[in-house]
Amino acid sequence: MELAPAALETFIVSGAGIIVMGDGDGGNRLTPGLIDSLMDAVEAHVDNPDVRFIILRSRGAHFCHGMDLEAYLANPDREALEREITSYAALLLALNNCPKTTLAVLEGSVKAGGVGLASACDIVIASEEVVFELSEAYWGLIPANVIPYLLTCRISPKRAAYLIQTAAAVKANDALILGLVEEVHPKIEMERAVRRIGRRLSRISPLATSQYKAFVADIQDLPLAERGKIAVGKLVQIASNSQIRNSIHNFLQGDAPVWFKSFKPTRALTESGEEEKV
Repeated sequence: MELAPAALETFIVSGAGIIVMGDGDGGNRLTPGLIDSLMDAVEAHVDNPDVRFIILRSRGAHFCHGMDLEAYLANPDREALEREITSYAALLLALNNCPKTTLAVLEGSVKAGGVGLASACDIVIASEEVVFELSEAYWGLIPANVIPYLLTCRISPKRAAYLIQTAAAVKANDALILGLVEEVHPKIEMERAVRRIGRRLSRISPLATSQYKAFVADIQDLPLAERGKIAVGKLVQIASNSQIRNSIHNFLQGDAPVWFKSFKPTRALTESGEEEKV
């Protein structure tokens, strides 16, 4: 089953690149078409200098419920299955390695591959009604593509084992304690929360964001002493940049850095925000 044209919407508002999965009532199943369209949307926002950060969200009852199991059963071709799984892995890597901040806004249930989409993003905000579930083990599968982002980016191996080996349904506030999300809000407050984060992200140096993410990727598997050596060289390199020196000078003089932008979106950023406009 391929992606319906209306199942994905992208737009830019006040420097935020928005990606909206539109088939929430159908679970936003990760068909090859949806995966490819998500990748295209991420790449387009990365390449657009007007985009400061990226928001991934959905409409409808669910954020994402992972692979389309009916399509999987209908097509036993191993090569097609490998292409789909490989494309999904590439999408998670693109979200994780994106040089711009990626923000997952969850206002519907998150299962299986949907947990991977959220975990690969830098920041995750959820409404109180959201429930997370890794249910693959029910059918003899494991969330192999999701696990690296759970363990590397989010939670401990034992907590991942609990989620995967019991297929527990975890509510948003419990997910906050586990480390799956950064913030939880009542749905009615989600639009305000996302706009607050958007204002902060619009003041962050794009260079600092990309440098930080690249730096973490470079040092995370190295011994502590080696990390320290690389850190010294990186900080000297960045601090020697004339633009950085000028921004600090301007700050000391009471002026904002040149990359400070106002954040005044002219349309809703969340599903709850859209509902309020109706």
